[in-house]
Amino acid sequence: MRSSFLKVFCFLFLSYLSSFSALVITEVMSNSDHPGGAANGDWWELTNTGEIEISLENYVWNDENNFSSGQSIFPDITIQGGESILIVDEISENINYFISSWGGDFRAFSKSVFLGEETFSSLNAPGDSIYLFDLNSTLITSVEFGLSSNGFSFEWSKSGENLGLSELGVNGAFRASANGAGGVGTDIASPGIAIPEANTAVFLFLSLGFLLNRRFRFA
Repeated sequence: MRSSFLKVFCFLFLSYLSSFSALVITEVMSNSDHPGGAANGDWWELTNTGEIEISLENYVWNDENNFSSGQSIFPDITIQGGESILIVDEISENINYFISSWGGDFRAFSKSVFLGEETFSSLNAPGDSIYLFDLNSTLITSVEFGLSSNGFSFEWSKSGENLGLSELGVNGAFRASANGAGGVGTDIASPGIAIPEANTAVFLFLSLGFLLNRRFRFA
């Protein structure tokens, strides 16, 4: 009987691992409160939750669940294990200022370096979605979000759990230091800071211990 419990647990644990994508969209800013300049473009954050670097070259993203429609094609970008990068609706000349407005501790890539029909698919404030495909047109990760609140990003954990709008001081969210137009920043977000996933693996191990304990107590 103990062997049966172990087999069930191993099946559940392996299913959990196999369903977990290393690349996860973890944040979206679809409606900046900044007035203009170099730090008010829409952006989204992609996190590599694994330990191994991943080449994104020729990956495709858009706001339609269709690989061939409105493609934004990644250039030669490699995302390191554990790294979060930003894709930003700003021209290349603005990227360094954009990064410094948010503290500078992450990499961000301008729409100018992307190829395809649309170098940046506009993210609509009333609600939209983002889809990421690999070079074989396989959907890797996606998110959907509703009506935005000016200057607040949408957040997801590393496991893809929807955490809603960012909140100052919660899950690493902070206020931008500058607004890109010579003023103080007002946007609230956590660019470059991905929120850990709920520890499902630990939960499964605890569940196994509970089941085995019950088995031995009542055997």
